[in-house]
Amino acid sequence: MHPQLNIALAQARHEDLAATAAKRRLRRRAERPEVSWAGLRLRLATGADRAALARLAELEQAERPSEPVLLGVVLGRPVAALSLKDGSVIADPFVRTAELVELLRVRAGQLRWR
Repeated sequence: MHPQLNIALAQARHEDLAATAAKRRLRRRAERPEVSWAGLRLRLATGADRAALARLAELEQAERPSEPVLLGVVLGRPVAALSLKDGSVIADPFVRTAELVELLRVRAGQLRWR
């Protein structure tokens, strides 16, 4: 086979694969719901948050985290909690919280520097 023909075929195949990959990436982005950070607050839990922490622990079927606790609150509702004492986490399993938990861990790391 002629070398120029091999190069042309390889380039055409490469372009076809690149176009297919780009289409799949776009499709995956469209299928994945965006995380809404509207109304997001990170704050330390208080005594008034005991019921919310108990609800999260019940949903997670886990123990309440050891105090002090950093809360992730979305639109006024606590959906994730991280213990600053031992790093344990509880979160509402019906809400997308993976990114929020990572944010709580980053904030907890910042608080430990003080």
